Amino acid sequence: MAAYNERQVVELFRPLLEKIDLLTIPAAPDYLLIELGDFDELLKRKFGDCILTIRRRNFMSTPSGYYTFSFKTTNNRRIFFLNIFLSNILFVSNSPTLRIKRHRTFLHEFTHCIAAFLSMEKIIKISGLISDLSKKLEAKSKLNNESHYQSLLVQFGNNPISIVNALEIFPDEHFRIGYENFNGSFSNIYKKLTLDTNIFEKYFTLELQNLFYQHVRKGEVSKSSTILRQAIAELVSNEAISSDMINLRLREELLPYYYMRAFDN
Repeated sequence: MAAYNERQVVELFRPLLEKIDLLTIPAAPDYLLIELGDFDELLKRKFGDCILTIRRRNFMSTPSGYYTFSFKTTNNRRIFFLNIFLSNILFVSNSPTLRIKRHRTFLHEFTHCIAAFLSMEKIIKISGLISDLSKKLEAKSKLNNESHYQSLLVQFGNNPISIVNALEIFPDEHFRIGYENFNGSFSNIYKKLTLDTNIFEKYFTLELQNLFYQHVRKGEVSKSSTILRQAIAELVSNEAISSDMINLRLREELLPYYYMRAFDN
């Protein structure tokens, strides 16, 4: 099977992500459970035995979230569980600050789970690898919970430390386990799931895009910027995405994409 690229991974897992409303996650001992087999494309890719659970807990340590892996055999069927745990502190209010932090924390852990699910695709066929994967995920989860380790890790990443700390953007190796059939960057997956053209164009409508293209072709920088800011203002008010992340994504991907399209129209 050919390795996935970043676009394919985002398209494969975005429907699962969009199914999750963080405000519906109940307090312990209840939790949200989603079977990947309920999604046609994931079922086709042999993820029918995989389950994602999302749980709220009181944490004794500083991280706001973490994930665990487990599996069990029922009626000769192996069921694989990825479990995301989110701190109850993230749910004490729905203020803009907490909405952003809650969304950012969940997306970070969700990206870890994507890496794990992509690893499972390979090990499901090779039963001898299950215990090895379990040990690797357990070790990885422990490292992700160590705040001092994370502070040290970001100093060796590709992004400025201030950006990494604020937006939880970590190097690809932070997410990678080793069995994934994927040659791209999980750091990029995290950023694309946070904000890409699919999300941006909910607010940067065709009407706004056409106005933007007209101003760009005329070299009207101020007017072009005003059109973008109009879309961004609505985006900020409706999505739990920080302005720092929006600005980063504009510089990295969105602005070059739409600027070049102005001359294709």
